[in-house]
Amino acid sequence: MYKWLFVNRSIRTKIVWSSVVISLIPLLVLSFLFYRSSNLSLEKAMVRSADQNAAYLSDDLDEYFRNFTSSALQVYGFSRITNMMAHGADYNNADVINLRESLASYYLLVVNKNTDIIKIMIYGQNNELQDTWSRASSYNTIRLGPGTPHFKEMLDLPFQHTLMYTYREPALNQDLFVYSITIYDPFYRKKFGSMVFFVQHKELAKKIESMNRPPNVISLQNAFGETFYRTNDAYPNEVQPYTRPDEPPVERTRELYFSKSKDLLVSQSQLDHANIGLTLLYPATELAQNRKNTMFIIIGAVAFVMIIVAVCSMLVQKSITKPIQLLGKAMKSVRGGDFHVTLEPRRYRDDLSELMRNFNFMTDKIRELIETEYQMQLRNKEAQILTLQMQINPHFLYNTLQTIGGKAVLIGEYDIHEMCRALADMFRYSFYEGNMESTITHELAHVNNYLYIQQLRFEESISTEFEIEPDLMDVSIIRFVMQPIIENVVIHVLDKHSEGQLRIRVAAFRQNESVVIELRDNGPGIEPEKLSALQRNLEKRSLEVLSGVSIGLKNVHERIRLVYGEPYGLEIDSELGRGTTIQIRIPYKKRGIDHV
Repeated sequence: MYKWLFVNRSIRTKIVWSSVVISLIPLLVLSFLFYRSSNLSLEKAMVRSADQNAAYLSDDLDEYFRNFTSSALQVYGFSRITNMMAHGADYNNADVINLRESLASYYLLVVNKNTDIIKIMIYGQNNELQDTWSRASSYNTIRLGPGTPHFKEMLDLPFQHTLMYTYREPALNQDLFVYSITIYDPFYRKKFGSMVFFVQHKELAKKIESMNRPPNVISLQNAFGETFYRTNDAYPNEVQPYTRPDEPPVERTRELYFSKSKDLLVSQSQLDHANIGLTLLYPATELAQNRKNTMFIIIGAVAFVMIIVAVCSMLVQKSITKPIQLLGKAMKSVRGGDFHVTLEPRRYRDDLSELMRNFNFMTDKIRELIETEYQMQLRNKEAQILTLQMQINPHFLYNTLQTIGGKAVLIGEYDIHEMCRALADMFRYSFYEGNMESTITHELAHVNNYLYIQQLRFEESISTEFEIEPDLMDVSIIRFVMQPIIENVVIHVLDKHSEGQLRIRVAAFRQNESVVIELRDNGPGIEPEKLSALQRNLEKRSLEVLSGVSIGLKNVHERIRLVYGEPYGLEIDSELGRGTTIQIRIPYKKRGIDHV
């Protein structure tokens, strides 16, 4: 993403994109915070409204179902009925008329308080039907038996437990709501019998939905976790199975929470001494719509702000990119060879104005350097012509030495002839203008010519010994490395100490990727103080290495390091009275192979 936005883009595009991105980040953060706080406010408002509605609705439903319980428990005020439930009815007893009056009074009391009840059944202690009441004769066909749901459980419920469920009555082909409670002696907890009330399911639904507000969903479950009423089948997975606690709470509790998807508010509470589990589902359609509206407003605001930022950035970047574009065009002209191009800086001083002034200064300096270089090239041409003219002198020397050698042969002086040949070869090697690199073979030939001449001078005072591995003869080496060192030995030994014979041993061997040429003599050696000073002097950089005509030890050491690098050069070791050893270390490479 970063590469697509910024890499290989013009500075104009980079400025615009940078402004947009930098503005977008805090704007997105603020938009998220606004969206979050707005949602939280809406959710809190919905929770307060739903909690208030749930409180009213649960109170109304609890009162409705408690009426069934209180109506059933009013049987305690009719001793003849409780006695009938506990011991059965004796229709031969004269008190049966009073029992009938008590039953009629009780039924009238119940149906006046619960107008939806269509049938009442009274069961005795032995779970046998003792008496019934029906609102209409058609309801006399309602029977309870083994085929009825929860037939066994509903007649032997624990103390203060009730059971409610709905089922399809085959005789009426209607859905009925059943309410059952077992009546106990309130002091000894001894069972008297059971009361069963029947209500048409449609009347129950009408009653409950009169308290509800669409699109809210009401779900009622009995103590077994069975749903005996539900407004509709929406949100089937949001209602958790209800489990009646062992001990009903002193005060009714209510739990309110959002579903995982945040599109539904769920309220859970208990009714009728925790015998009923009430679940209220509040669809958050208004909340979802408010979220969408808020999101649209935020997206529109962000888009509008981004357009404003982009337009402003495009207007501002012109004042920045225009001087840069002029600078870029000027640089292209310079690249094409036009060094007379200049830029006019802006009136006020800033970074871009300073950059233009520096560019003008740079082109002026380049133009001056070009003119200076042109003049230097003219002088070099003149020097080359002068050098060509002076090349007559070396050729004159070669011809003269050859003439002398020829005359010496005519008179029989062969030593003079050989000396002239050796001297001519040394001149030819010295004045050669080709590659500055040579080989160990050619370097040794140059040393031999020098030593031949010195032996003619000092006769038996010099002896030489060469020990060179054959495969090292073609190793590349810069010219004038060994001869200056041997010349240094001859000068410091024979010229100052003429007694004794000077023995010079030249050896070469390979060491890893290097070649070591060792020059050893039997001279008087070097004093330790002078040796230390000489070694320190070799390690110091000299600004005049290539100036003048001196080709001493330091010159050779600096030339080797200049060509081959720091690991190479001269190493000097000497012991007073036993001679001096100089090692020349160069890279191992054959002639014609570049040194790396």
